[in-house]
Amino acid sequence: MLDGIRVLDLSRLLPGGHCTRILADMGAEVIKVEEPSRGDPLRALPGGEIYFRQLHWGKRSIGLRLNTAPGVGALKRLVAAADVLVEGFRPGVMERRGIGFSELALVNPRLVYCAITGYGSTGALKRRAGHDLSYLARSGVLSLMPKASGAPVIPGIQVADLAGGQAAVVAILGAIIERARTGRGQRVEIAMAAVMREWGALSNEVRRAGIAGVELTGGWPCYHVYPVRDGFLTVAALEPPFWVEFCQAIGREDLSSAQRDPAAVAEVESALKPRTRSEWATIFADRDVCVEPVFEAGEIPSTAVAIAPAVGQHTREVLEEAGFSPSEITAVSSPARAAG
Repeated sequence: MLDGIRVLDLSRLLPGGHCTRILADMGAEVIKVEEPSRGDPLRALPGGEIYFRQLHWGKRSIGLRLNTAPGVGALKRLVAAADVLVEGFRPGVMERRGIGFSELALVNPRLVYCAITGYGSTGALKRRAGHDLSYLARSGVLSLMPKASGAPVIPGIQVADLAGGQAAVVAILGAIIERARTGRGQRVEIAMAAVMREWGALSNEVRRAGIAGVELTGGWPCYHVYPVRDGFLTVAALEPPFWVEFCQAIGREDLSSAQRDPAAVAEVESALKPRTRSEWATIFADRDVCVEPVFEAGEIPSTAVAIAPAVGQHTREVLEEAGFSPSEITAVSSPARAAG
């Protein structure tokens, strides 16, 4: 769908990488722009190379020193032939380097420029540092999580980062459609805290109204995670027909009227616990009950199908394609020497 679309990814860590991973999967050519000596900080985290591979296989990586005039000039030359630029710096960083949207739009009026920020580029929090957990907390989403020892449980995946990346894809595609009508690009911005506020709006509004139990966090027996002999099963039998059939399948038809009675959770657990996941899979195979096993990481296939690029692996290749001379390539991409 995006064959012929060239994307420059200046982002770091997860949100921007997830965004451009989706764009690449849709056929876009993605060029990852990294700091030559260190690369994306994601690479240095525990397990970082695995994270990086998942996000960046199939992309090309170039090293540019964007804190230097030659590096800035090189980026502008690449922007001239690009369709989309994605960045995730704090508000003001790109502008101070002379590569904010207003400067880049002079180079390429068709450029779609996407900024992924924490709290937006305006307002009192625009310069505030944050990560996924920060945005979950301020948006009220973390308070919706189940509690352990009285505190909300941190989700096992980076919800705000992934949601922000996906929202960025939507904004970019919308801007590309608008460009097809007007011939001009635009700047779009995704604030991850705002995305999380939107995600949490339904549940938070219900809570404000004093209606409990509809957050679907495990309080109802029809929407719960149950232990079985060799792991866990999820039951998501929200509609009454699903719940009735589930109760019939486990031999507890007497619980058919207890679909939203928290006291029935222990009764269902007692019925499910003696058998294994595979035994229950056989019992539920031909029934509409919305029951699934909880798979562990080793039980699901890996999604990585290629090796991600090394830092700056394609610098010479990409810059030569853009008309850079060998001396220019060295000037804009060689790691800066340490002082002394």
